[in-house]
Amino acid sequence: MFTSARRTSTYVREYSVPIAGLGLLAIVAAYVATFGGPVFLLVLEASVPTTIGLGHVWYGLRTRTDEETTRRADIVTVGSITCGAMVALFCAWCIYLLSVRMDFSGGLTQPVISALSTGMAFGGLLGHTYVEFTHYYRESERLSRAVDASMDGIAVVVDDEHAYVNDAYASLYGVHDAATIEGTEWAERYTNAAQATIDREVHPALAERNYWRGTLIGQRADGTTFPQDVTVSALEHGYVVVARDITEQRDREQRIQVLNRVLRHNLRNAATVIKGHASLISEKQPALEREHVRPILEETTDLIETADKARGVERTLERNGDADLIDATAAVRSVVDRARAAYPDARVLSRTDESGARATTPTVDGSVVDALNELVDNAVEHNSAADEAGTDGPTVEVAVRAVDYDGELRLEFTVADDGDGIPETERRAVLDGAETQLEHGSGLGLWLVNWIVQNGGGDLRFADRPDGGTVVTLSFPYECAAGPRPALMETP
Repeated sequence: MFTSARRTSTYVREYSVPIAGLGLLAIVAAYVATFGGPVFLLVLEASVPTTIGLGHVWYGLRTRTDEETTRRADIVTVGSITCGAMVALFCAWCIYLLSVRMDFSGGLTQPVISALSTGMAFGGLLGHTYVEFTHYYRESERLSRAVDASMDGIAVVVDDEHAYVNDAYASLYGVHDAATIEGTEWAERYTNAAQATIDREVHPALAERNYWRGTLIGQRADGTTFPQDVTVSALEHGYVVVARDITEQRDREQRIQVLNRVLRHNLRNAATVIKGHASLISEKQPALEREHVRPILEETTDLIETADKARGVERTLERNGDADLIDATAAVRSVVDRARAAYPDARVLSRTDESGARATTPTVDGSVVDALNELVDNAVEHNSAADEAGTDGPTVEVAVRAVDYDGELRLEFTVADDGDGIPETERRAVLDGAETQLEHGSGLGLWLVNWIVQNGGGDLRFADRPDGGTVVTLSFPYECAAGPRPALMETP
């Protein structure tokens, strides 16, 4: 019983505005039926109340799907009925005073109904304005609290001056009171070189595409400088600046680069010296060549190859994202042509999805070619199954196709081989992001493949073939590739 009453009360509250409108229409109908008169006169008398009543019904039904329907309906209804009653009472009181002072004997009902409807319209408008104002006020308060709590520095710039900054933005410059920055010029917070970049790059980019992102050197009041990762987005009358201090990130990257180059250089030099001495030992003592010298030479060769591969990985990642776009099928053919030239003893095959027209073939970032080359090299160079079986050489197949996974279209490149398979430890290390010992540089190559795939918004998968070997899949969302959807797709 209580639940039913509560549901009825909620329902009435949600539809209270249309109910109020219907009530006004009922009053108008009762007036017309009771007093009658010429049609033209009745139309004039009922037009305003009828319009306002229908307006209440339309407004109540139109805002029925709002998130705050009940609250909105309560406020608009209370405002409408309250103002309508007050204006109607005031009108009745005025007519009564006229009748007393001036012996006025005109009708009371029609003026009161018109006053009631006018008051309801005014009260409903006030209620609607109040609801909208409080809604936007709460949204602004929520946004303001979110901006103030942000760890990134956020500033609103109008006419090249700070109109608003949060505490994180002020702390970037060592300022405790954010209000002291407001009203100052934005560009003054940067070095002369950064100001030149703002004039040369930022302002033209905002005018052209309403967005710019890059690195600027900020300058504190004490003269110290620091690098910022800055994002600028245009507004109707200014722009929003999001800044982050990247001093630690840049220092860490520089340390890693220095250590990487020094270690790689020293590693290569040391390995070269070891190979030289091992060769001399082999010449002086041929008996030691098999048991001692050959293992030394093999290990030092592996070290040098690993150092070279590390440098190759570094160069590839430096240009990742800046590579030219390439046709997906052309990427496969490029990888296959290179592999056939580099490994004449291997059997390298290609398979592309030619079901659609040429125009439907998407383009991909050229760095995908580096990833496929690495997988093919790994498949050929670390394939001992072909030698043990006495075959001419390993077989590798490179393919690309569009695959529909329950409505999600993806572009997939696969590299399949008939070799020993990639060790599970290396697979898990790469997929889980954990460190592991690199064997013959193959693990480093898999890291490179995974980094390229992740930067392209895709995912990397490994699978064992039933007859031996591994299938490596590079899967990308089809929307990341340029070009229309193909007419025909394969389904796994």
